[in-house]
Amino acid sequence: MLVRLDKWMAASPWHPRVTPFFVYILGLAVSGALTPEGRLGAYAYLPLYALICGVIVFLLWRYRALTPELNLRFHWTVLPSAGLLLAAWLLLGHGYNRLMGVEDARVALADADVFGPLAAGSTLAFGAAFVARGLGMSLVVPLFEELFVRSAVLRAVHRWRGTRTGLLQFAGDMPGLGDAIAERPSVEAAQKEPPALTKQLIETSLGAVTLFSAFASTVVFAASHGVRDWAGCFACGFVWCAMIAYTNRPSLPEDRRAGLGPVIWSHGLVNAGLWGWTWWSGDWQFL
Repeated sequence: MLVRLDKWMAASPWHPRVTPFFVYILGLAVSGALTPEGRLGAYAYLPLYALICGVIVFLLWRYRALTPELNLRFHWTVLPSAGLLLAAWLLLGHGYNRLMGVEDARVALADADVFGPLAAGSTLAFGAAFVARGLGMSLVVPLFEELFVRSAVLRAVHRWRGTRTGLLQFAGDMPGLGDAIAERPSVEAAQKEPPALTKQLIETSLGAVTLFSAFASTVVFAASHGVRDWAGCFACGFVWCAMIAYTNRPSLPEDRRAGLGPVIWSHGLVNAGLWGWTWWSGDWQFL
C-alpha cells in the first residue's frame, strides 16, 4: 500500500502539497459528524484529532524530499508580522460582528461546540483536548496549510491567463458540466494545451509573487474559514505572500532563500496567539 502511495505522491507536484490539507479537511468533517452530538460524543475528539494530526505529520515527513520548500527557517519578519496579524485577526473579526449588528458575539466555554461538553464532563479530558488543539493549530496546521496555499496554489495561479486556461480545463473535465460546455471555443482551445495550473506550479519559483496570485491564493485560503474571518484571512494572505516574495527574492543566493519557513513560523505564532487569547479572554469564538 505504501509503495502505491509513494508512486502516486511522486507522480505530480500537486499530490504531496495537496494531500495533507485535504486529509485535515476530511478528518475534521468526520470528527465533527461524530463529536460532540454524534455517535461517539465529545470524548472522542482528542483521539480523533490526534489521529488526524499524526497522519498529516507522517505524510509531511515521508514525502519531505518532494517538497523542498517546506522548512523551519526563521526570519526577522516573523515576530512583527505575527503580532500585527494576530491583532488584525481579532480586531477585524470583532469589526465584522459589529457590522452584522451583533454587539456581543462572545462564545462562553459552556456554549463551545466541543470544549463545552468536555469541560462539563471532565476537567482532565477538557485540559488534554485543549492542549492538543493548541499544539495542532500552532505546530501542524501551519505546515500543511502553507504548503498547500502559499506554495502549490500561489505558484499555480501565477498569471491570470494560465489560471483561466487551467480553470477551463478543470471545468471541461467535470462530469456533466464538461459535456455541457465542451463545444465552446474557449474550452476546446484550453483542452488542446498542457495542464496549465500544473505548468505554472512547476515553472514558477517560490519567490515569484504577482498581485493576482496573492489575491487568488488568498481567496482559496479564505474559503476554508468562516465569513467572520475572511477579512483576517486577506490581511494574513497578503502579508504572508509579501514575506514569501521578500525572503525568497531572486537577488538572494540559493542557500539564503528561506522557503516557507518564515510564513510557517508567523502562521504558527498567530494561531498560538488565538489559542492563548481564547484561554485568557474566555471568548471561544476564535478557536
